[in-house]
Amino acid sequence: MLVETMTPKSTVHMVVFFLQLCIVKGQIICERQIIAEWRVEPKHVVMEWTLRKNICTDFYSECWNVNTNSTREDKNLSVPQICPVQLQLGDSLFISSDPSFQSYGMNLLNVSKEEFINCPKTGFLQEQQIFVCQIRGLHQVDPTWLGVGTHYFVELHKRGPHLCNMGLRLNVTVKQQFCQETPNAPLCSKHGRCLSHVWEKQYSCHCFSQYSGKFCQKFNVCSTKPCHNNASCTEKSEGTGKSYECTCPPEFSGKNCTEIVGQCQPHTCFNGNCSNVTPNTFLCECDKGFTVCMLPSELKSTLADETLP
Repeated sequence: MLVETMTPKSTVHMVVFFLQLCIVKGQIICERQIIAEWRVEPKHVVMEWTLRKNICTDFYSECWNVNTNSTREDKNLSVPQICPVQLQLGDSLFISSDPSFQSYGMNLLNVSKEEFINCPKTGFLQEQQIFVCQIRGLHQVDPTWLGVGTHYFVELHKRGPHLCNMGLRLNVTVKQQFCQETPNAPLCSKHGRCLSHVWEKQYSCHCFSQYSGKFCQKFNVCSTKPCHNNASCTEKSEGTGKSYECTCPPEFSGKNCTEIVGQCQPHTCFNGNCSNVTPNTFLCECDKGFTVCMLPSELKSTLADETLP
């Protein structure tokens, strides 16, 4: 019985044909979060170094699945590539290689953005190699390659055709957070969320409605709406604390514009009691179950009485 053996060259051609077939038949759109929230605990991220899936071409519509125009600065990044990944500082990155690449003697190179786009052919430095040996199975990327910023990794092989142009290149962005006033302080003073949009270079605080400041450490007194009767509120600084001042409409007065200009008259307050606060203002204290105990028409009448000679 004759057994036909395949030469190394024919084996390479078969592998390339298989991979090209996978690119055409098996490509999917990347699924990535556009906005991420900072995690207190770092996590392990595994990236499959393969052409069988997770290959995108357009950096925006496919790689990040967002709509944008072609005038973006990184439009040149729209080349076949493994779905890009964004990490937070402290995460671990693992590369899981396709078994088909074991005969290639494949490794990863850390390259410039230009080399990432054009795919390096020759002239790489030994110091650019990510791993000390070829990829085989699961490998962790040393944290020294994952400093803050964007990093570009491409394939390096000892034999066989170049596969970078087919998509064997990975764009990795590492972000840090600026959401703590001190190292031991809670994120965003517990008054907001530590978030980062995919196009932002860092995580920062997005404060809840009543807070402001870089770390959401400032409480907005006026957000509690202390001024009534359509009065405007202005924040004031008093020593180390915060205060506010109400600018009242002409017919109201008092700290919170709750006092009515004028004096109590018979039947001024219905469903409540009238009490003079100052020689020029009074309050209607409503009976239980009532929130309004002075009609606008009666208010106008009271004001008119006050203006009579």
